[in-house]
Amino acid sequence: MERLGSLRRGGRPNAAIAWASVGALVAVAVASALAGDLPWSLLALALVAPVAAPAVAERDPTTTLPWPIALGSAAAVAGPWVGVPTEPAGYLAVAALATAAVVDLVAFTSVELSRGFAAASVALTTMAAQSVWTVAQFYADAWLGTGYLASKAELQWDLVAATAVAVAAGVAFLWYAGRFESPRSTDGSAGPEST
Repeated sequence: MERLGSLRRGGRPNAAIAWASVGALVAVAVASALAGDLPWSLLALALVAPVAAPAVAERDPTTTLPWPIALGSAAAVAGPWVGVPTEPAGYLAVAALATAAVVDLVAFTSVELSRGFAAASVALTTMAAQSVWTVAQFYADAWLGTGYLASKAELQWDLVAATAVAVAAGVAFLWYAGRFESPRSTDGSAGPEST
């Protein structure tokens, strides 16, 4: 298999959607900060980095992530503003962050990953980030008296939900990357000693 650099996207239509997504992420960050929801504002700003990074690094505003990934990132963060419950939207936003980071890594650097390993990286990064957040909520409740989690059972179910979303994100990435993989590759291997 060739590098997943085939996920690399350029061109004005793709860039227009990607930059509109960056604008939406910034708007959600500002609106969330003004509404007093600092964690959500920071999550929206965190998503700006992997979406805008390729254009900044390459000094070419048309070098961007594929538009479905950029748009999906903005949609996940905007979810609570259109009625999506915050908890599922948070899982989706973290999965979008992990996906965008892995696509940046494989499409815009010299790192070579097989589709399967890249999908596993998306899943594991999503699980790790969401698990850290869930544990942080638990300790915030214990030490600061916040009310993020009602019980240890809720903490455990949050971890189960994070795992389910992570697996779904990995499978979605595998499907999406397969759509853009070089047609010369048929066995799904990454070549000799490449991960």
